[in-house]
Amino acid sequence: MVTIVTGRINSGKTTTMLNRYEATHLGDGFVALKIMQGSSVYGYDLKQLCGQTYHWMIHQSHYQNQFEDYAKFGPYLINLATLTTINDIVNGLVAKHVSPIYFDEVGVLELNGGGFHNAIAKILAANLDLVVAVRRDLVKPFIAHFKIKDYELINAQREE
Repeated sequence: MVTIVTGRINSGKTTTMLNRYEATHLGDGFVALKIMQGSSVYGYDLKQLCGQTYHWMIHQSHYQNQFEDYAKFGPYLINLATLTTINDIVNGLVAKHVSPIYFDEVGVLELNGGGFHNAIAKILAANLDLVVAVRRDLVKPFIAHFKIKDYELINAQREE
């Protein structure tokens, strides 16, 4: 089963996912934690629900060689070492049949084959439960891209 937590930007998707995990402590996965600097977004970290936090993205205006290897996505630089680590962790979770697996902020990057795309495809191929946060305008493209037939939609409706 795929559970899609959806809503607009800053509608509470991450909080909804965290609350869902905290209620059961079943599974593992990642939520994106927004890092603010004043009133602007500095970047994002990925928090493993059963583990540590990884530096994920930095807005280009704040980048000062924090990552050795990176890719650019819009105004953000993605830490490719973190992506490798996340994929390794997901491979281990899939091998151990951990379920559900959570992924926060799945969107355009994944629909274009980047970011968490391969990890999500592996989870779906293993028939494990998946909980993802997807912006409202990307739900239909996400379902079509990953050929998802069985899913539940949860609307996040509060400000984060």
